[in-house]
Amino acid sequence: MIDEKKLQETVDRSEIINVVSKSIITRDSGLWAELAECYHSEAEFTSSWWQGKPSDFIGVASKKLEAARSEGGEQKHMTGSHWIIVNGDRATAECDLILFMRRAINGVELDFATFSRRLHLMARENGDWKIWRRFAIYEKDQMAPVDPTTDPDAYYDAEALAKFPQKIRYHLWRNQVMGSKPSKNLCIRGTEQEQRVREEARNWIEGP
Repeated sequence: MIDEKKLQETVDRSEIINVVSKSIITRDSGLWAELAECYHSEAEFTSSWWQGKPSDFIGVASKKLEAARSEGGEQKHMTGSHWIIVNGDRATAECDLILFMRRAINGVELDFATFSRRLHLMARENGDWKIWRRFAIYEKDQMAPVDPTTDPDAYYDAEALAKFPQKIRYHLWRNQVMGSKPSKNLCIRGTEQEQRVREEARNWIEGP
């Protein structure tokens, strides 16, 4: 006998993972209209350098991606280990995420990797799952020159790096060099901000 509830939850989980994956691929690919389709009409999200509405983010991010690629820069978000909890027309979707990015700074090509958890609060809107809130919970990062023989003195600025939280100092330093300041609600694993984010997620999935 078919369990209709489990069947619907399986369909919901599949649709939610597809929306989350679509939001990643379209962002990296510069498919901005398709990225906008992933978000709820009342959506907001926070990243290391952004807090606000997706529509405003797209206007800024599209220019940044175009500028970066004109200089030979590239980026790719890789996700996995999806965990979905569904409760009616609400859900939470959490996954591992690694951002790989290449940028030239002070004439030196550098590769960056930033590890995080991505936490989405999902809502059904007009029958489709959409991202209502999105949080990035940062864990650690790393930086290395593309040419391993490069002298660290050519790119490593200890004084500038010391201004940022140690766990993602390379990520935030790169962002600042590229013109983006850290978000006011920057979320790093093990901090009070992570506790607040996870409490918001618990309240969301439990419903009004």
